[in-house]
Amino acid sequence: MRRPNMATRLRSLDLRPSVALLGMLVQGAAWFLVFITLLLAISAMPGFFQKIPPGIQIACELLVVLAAALLARMLLERRRVLRAFDEFLSALAPFPAAGLAGRNDGLAHQRLDAIRASAERLTGKPRAWWSALDEALEFYEGTGGEGGWFLTQPATEILTEDDLVTPFYHSSFHQAVPGILTALGLLATFTAILVALAGVSYNARNPSQPVTGIDALINGLAGKFLSSILALILSMVFTFVEKKYCERQIDRRREELLGRVKEIFPFLSQARILLDLQRIATAFQNRLAPEADAGRPEIEGRLTRHPGEIDDSGEDDPHAAQFGR
Repeated sequence: MRRPNMATRLRSLDLRPSVALLGMLVQGAAWFLVFITLLLAISAMPGFFQKIPPGIQIACELLVVLAAALLARMLLERRRVLRAFDEFLSALAPFPAAGLAGRNDGLAHQRLDAIRASAERLTGKPRAWWSALDEALEFYEGTGGEGGWFLTQPATEILTEDDLVTPFYHSSFHQAVPGILTALGLLATFTAILVALAGVSYNARNPSQPVTGIDALINGLAGKFLSSILALILSMVFTFVEKKYCERQIDRRREELLGRVKEIFPFLSQARILLDLQRIATAFQNRLAPEADAGRPEIEGRLTRHPGEIDDSGEDDPHAAQFGR
């Protein structure tokens, strides 16, 4: 027996997980370098941070903590939905695509039993997905003879995005997070400006210094916008992670799952049923055509016979004689 060479072994290996892990490491290193650069830039500006009001500093710290918590929650939900997809795909992994013959004849009983046995180990939402698929399977025997099992609904209608993604990943909430962070940053900025303006007063009785509190407003005015700038940066980072690492990968894996279901389970369309009915009707009509042609002369002879020659006794028609009695 000939052993496979090294090139054949390499081609048979699935390198996608390794490539994905390497990409995540490279991107993580890039983000780490960006973070170190920001820390160095911040440490080079000690005088600027001395002008930041304490309230704005606390607001910035709270914004960073909130953004980190929401980002960690989003990544955790992403991990949950991808693990559910992997569990469902692993149950279908041993079974090849149906092929052209399988799409025409349907899924055989033995193969369907094997798929059901493999799906028995599914738990949670993947088990519910399989139950929805199993309920949509029906046995159909076409004009070819032996029948098989088909999906009576498209896979995209059985396993919708709400069924696959929404129980794990709350995309609508994550899409609203950048707006929430930006609004909180602006709220902190305008609140600090409002507090500073409240300390400004005008006293006409003091001609040497009629306006008081203006120094506190002007000296800390630049620092009051830090919360808004930080909120915008956090919003952009959150949006980038959401679109690049979460929604894109989830949509890709969801399409992979639906494509796998379409490969294994043939779909029975209404057009297929109508064509089979048309073939059955044509075959039945062709079968009855010789009998109709054989009885046509007798029927035409009875119809063209003179009415006076028709025997009213009912001998020609046994049914008429029966009703006459």
